[in-house]
Amino acid sequence: MRVAVTGGRGKVARAIIGGLDPSAFDVTVLDLPEHDAADLDQLVAATRGHDALVHCAWAELGATYAARRVNPVNTQLTFNAYEAAAVNGLRRVVLASSNHAHRHDVRDTDGKVRASLPPVPDSPYGAEKVFMEALGRYYAADRGLEVVCIRIGNVNDADRPNDDVPSRWISHADLSRLVASCLTAEVVPGGFQVVYGVSRQDVFDWSNPFGYEPLDGS
Repeated sequence: MRVAVTGGRGKVARAIIGGLDPSAFDVTVLDLPEHDAADLDQLVAATRGHDALVHCAWAELGATYAARRVNPVNTQLTFNAYEAAAVNGLRRVVLASSNHAHRHDVRDTDGKVRASLPPVPDSPYGAEKVFMEALGRYYAADRGLEVVCIRIGNVNDADRPNDDVPSRWISHADLSRLVASCLTAEVVPGGFQVVYGVSRQDVFDWSNPFGYEPLDGS
């Protein structure tokens, strides 16, 4: 399977790519300065001939989250990912959404945070990710894409649970396994799915239709 990965040199993308089986996935890394996913024409050209797109590109994540502000380029990046996939006839798009798309303290009756709950973002950054998911629903319904938005937890270079909210953590290996399962599943039910990307813990519900089970835990 030929897979293009935007933001391919970033922390999240490196964790994903590092665990993908090279005999099953032929990965094209797209990142600055050679490739600018904010330029639609460039992205269309760069993703032509691929089977799937994994969209990880994001501008100023740390700075915008901390400052409670948004960077308009992220909306453009999200649109471009979907549009390039649709133009080129890519079957499937997997996108790096975020656990910040829904507040951790707004839970189901059993105390779990689930993707099926109406999203309540915890920040402008989280709201940007909700937009990513909403736009995915449009492209699945109107443009025929198969879309999976993964609400990724904490990915860090140390590859261990973070101290502040350890339940948010996802190991590099678990993240790569989750993305691989999303890419290789026979179908995406309903053409669109939101799933939580976390390792094993007792807060976030990781249930999904792709066969992913976390092997690591916080």
